[in-house]
Amino acid sequence: MSNYWRTAGQAKDLLDLPEELPTRPAGYYGVNMIGGKISGFEHNHQFSSPRKRATMVTKMLRTSPVLSLAEDLITSRVTAVRLTVPRHPGVSEDAAQALEMWLGLGPYEDSGGRMGDGMTPDNLIRHLMSAKFYGHVLLSESWSYNRDEKLYFCHLHRRHQMSMDTYITEREGSGRLLAVTQRYGQMGNAINGRVLPMGESLWFVNGVSNWHDGESVLRPVYPHWRSATLRYRLEDQLANKYADPPTVCSLDMEQFYKFANSDDGSPPSREDLTAEIAGLAEKLTGLHSEESGHLILPSFWSVEERARHNYDPTALLASASHHERVCAEKLFVSTLLQGREGGGSYSMVKTQAELAITGVIDTVQSMLSALNRQTVRRFLSVNFGNLKTSEYPYVSFDRSSAGKIPWWQENSDAFASFVTSGILNATPEDERAIRAASDLPPIPDDENPTTLDRQANASGGRLKTAQGQREAQRPGASPRRQNRFVNRLVQRGSGDGDD
Repeated sequence: MSNYWRTAGQAKDLLDLPEELPTRPAGYYGVNMIGGKISGFEHNHQFSSPRKRATMVTKMLRTSPVLSLAEDLITSRVTAVRLTVPRHPGVSEDAAQALEMWLGLGPYEDSGGRMGDGMTPDNLIRHLMSAKFYGHVLLSESWSYNRDEKLYFCHLHRRHQMSMDTYITEREGSGRLLAVTQRYGQMGNAINGRVLPMGESLWFVNGVSNWHDGESVLRPVYPHWRSATLRYRLEDQLANKYADPPTVCSLDMEQFYKFANSDDGSPPSREDLTAEIAGLAEKLTGLHSEESGHLILPSFWSVEERARHNYDPTALLASASHHERVCAEKLFVSTLLQGREGGGSYSMVKTQAELAITGVIDTVQSMLSALNRQTVRRFLSVNFGNLKTSEYPYVSFDRSSAGKIPWWQENSDAFASFVTSGILNATPEDERAIRAASDLPPIPDDENPTTLDRQANASGGRLKTAQGQREAQRPGASPRRQNRFVNRLVQRGSGDGDD
C-alpha cells in the first residue's frame, strides 16, 4: 500500500525539475477504451458510442422544431463569417494565392474553390459546424494534380458521424488518435469496416471533455427534449381520444327478431346477428373516416355519440414549452420562443446576442485552428515543401463579419434620451449610419432624402430640436462646449471598440 505522505526531501524530489529531462509523459491519458470505444464517461446508453450518439442527435434534430431551428440559426451565424488569408510579414505570396485558389477566396471567389464535391467555403464551414451537434466530424482527403495551375489540390469528403464506429489510439503516452474505423452496410462491422487514418483526414472535435468523442451541445438538453417529446405525444394521444367521442350503438333485439324472422317462424341465427353487427361497424368506419357523410340504419338500431369529460391540454402544453425553453436557453437561441411566449426584455435579447457573437468567434477559431493544423499544412507541404514554417500562410476570418452590436443599439434607451433631450443633435448622417447598422435599405443622398432632411425642408431649413430651444432660453450656453460633448458621444458610437 502506498504512503500518502512524504518527507521534506521526498517532496523536493517530486516538485523540482529533474536533472534528466523526461522524454515521455508520465502515466496514461486516463481514458478507458473497450473495443475501440470510450467507456466510463457516459452514463446514458443513448450516447455511449459514436454511432449511438450520432443516431440520437439525428433523431433530436429531425423531430424537434426548436432544435432544428436552433441548428439552422447557429449554423447560419457561423457560415456568415468571411474567411480570409491574411498577409502577415514574411508570408509567401505564391503560397497565399494558392491557398486562396484552393478555398475559393479573394480574387478566386467566383471559382468556387478547388476542394471538390462542390465544397465551397460555406459548405466547408457547414460540414465542420456539424461537430457542434455531433461532437466530432471527419472529412476524408483525396488529391488530384491540376496541370493548369501546377498544383496538387486536396478534395474534402464528409463521412457522416453515424458511420463512425471505433477509435484506434496510441497505447501509451498521450493516447493520441491514430485512425477511426467506419462501419458501413447493414451487415457491416468494425472488423471489416474501412479504416480512416488521421494523416489522410480532417478531424475536428467540439470541446475536449470526452477526448476523442468531443462534446455535443445537444447532450445536456437531451432530458428536456425527451420530456417535451413525451408530453407532446401524450397530448396528441389524449386529443385523439377525447376530440373524437366514441359512438355507442344499441340493437333492439325484439325488432331485429321480427325483421330477421324466417318464413317458417324460426328466430335469426347467430350468423345473422354477427353479419348485422359487422355491416354496421363497416358503415361507422366509413362515417368516421369521412368517406361517407351520412348513415342510414333500420329502426331496430339506435346510434349516439357519447361525450366524455372536457379535456384541457393547457397543462401538458405548458410543461412541454417549459422544456423547449430550457433547450433554447442552453443553445442561446431563446429568442426563437419569444413570439410564442409573449416576448422578452431588451437586456435578455442583448445578452443572448452578445453570447451568440462570442460563441461564433470561439467556434470559428477552433474550426480554423484544426483546418490550419491539418489539411492546410499538408496542402502547403505537398506544394511548397521548401518553405519555412514562418512563410506559411493560414486561413483566418474577418471578425467584423461575426456580428457586432452597435453602441447606439446597446444603449438604445440612453441614445433616444440624448436625442429627445437635445444633448445629441441627430443628423442625416446619423440616420444613414443607423440604417446601415440595422440592415435597413440605404437611402440615396440626392434622390431620396432622409427623414431628418425632410423635416428640415418642411421647417424652412431649420430643424427645431429641444437643444435649440434651450440655447435660445439660455444665453450663457456654450455651443462649442456642447459640440465637444456630442463629438465624444459620436466617437464612442462609431469607434472601433472591442470586438
